[in-house]
Amino acid sequence: MDSKLTVIIVNYKSWNYLSKCLNSLIEQDSETPNIVVVDNFSNDGKIQKFESQYKSVKWIKLSYNSGFSTACNIGAKHAKSSWILFLNPDSIVPKDCFKKLIPFCERNKELKIISIRSKNAYLNKSFSHGFYFNFWTVTNFIRQFYILLNKSNIEIKKIDGKKVIMIGWVSGSFLLIRKNDFKSIGGWDEDFWMYAEDMDICKRAYEKGMFPCVIYDWDYYHMHGGSSRKNKKIKLITKSELICSKHIFIDKHIKGVEKKLSHFLLIFVTTFGLIFLFPFSSFHRSLLFRLIKYWSDSLKSNSWKSLYRKKN
Repeated sequence: MDSKLTVIIVNYKSWNYLSKCLNSLIEQDSETPNIVVVDNFSNDGKIQKFESQYKSVKWIKLSYNSGFSTACNIGAKHAKSSWILFLNPDSIVPKDCFKKLIPFCERNKELKIISIRSKNAYLNKSFSHGFYFNFWTVTNFIRQFYILLNKSNIEIKKIDGKKVIMIGWVSGSFLLIRKNDFKSIGGWDEDFWMYAEDMDICKRAYEKGMFPCVIYDWDYYHMHGGSSRKNKKIKLITKSELICSKHIFIDKHIKGVEKKLSHFLLIFVTTFGLIFLFPFSSFHRSLLFRLIKYWSDSLKSNSWKSLYRKKN
């Protein structure tokens, strides 16, 4: 009998993390969720061992690295359940999580885009939600002041005895949604190869009256960087995509003069930071040259796209 929940995991060479993640799902106190792993062309010969070890898991092997959004959409096509959870492979879910979380969400139908409190490897609360990108939040330095000034605007509710924070966006490392709502939003935007796709899907949901939230009475553990810090080449791609995705979000969701100012502020602050590190780090030199070419091409064409997708 199929579970009410399908967990979609996008993997890229995160085998050590993935093993712990899958074990945490299989060992749930509730019935085991359906599990779909979309492997983004790890191409290292390790998937065969995992297929043999985790036979209850649906394995989808892609012939190229499609990025997070595309892989999530591919995985979601295999979900037969009423609920879908998008979960990072470097996450661990406590065994008592779904037993009460899913019934709670089913009782409270106003909860649409749902996450729970994230903790890091040191069991400290970690960053898993926030405000949408705009002129004031697109760079780290200014964002800290914006958050301080707008803390009072964050809505905190008590729902069914649980603390629920209504917030702009929640992390795609743990994003729970009804399958019908996922379809009505239009799935993940595949223009985003990596980063900001969770902010985008939450923004589009919000515009349809579906408000993202974090329930603070359940936790999961997110180790961070399981796929994005494997080596210098991968780190260069992912750091570039972090900036590209901010530009894509700005171009899609911000209008008028604020859009132009946000693009140029991001370029200015990023360039300044990389120039400061330029003499000391070959990595930051490579990143700066890569981004200068990207900015030049994007400004000339007035089109902001994923750098990785353009090159591949």
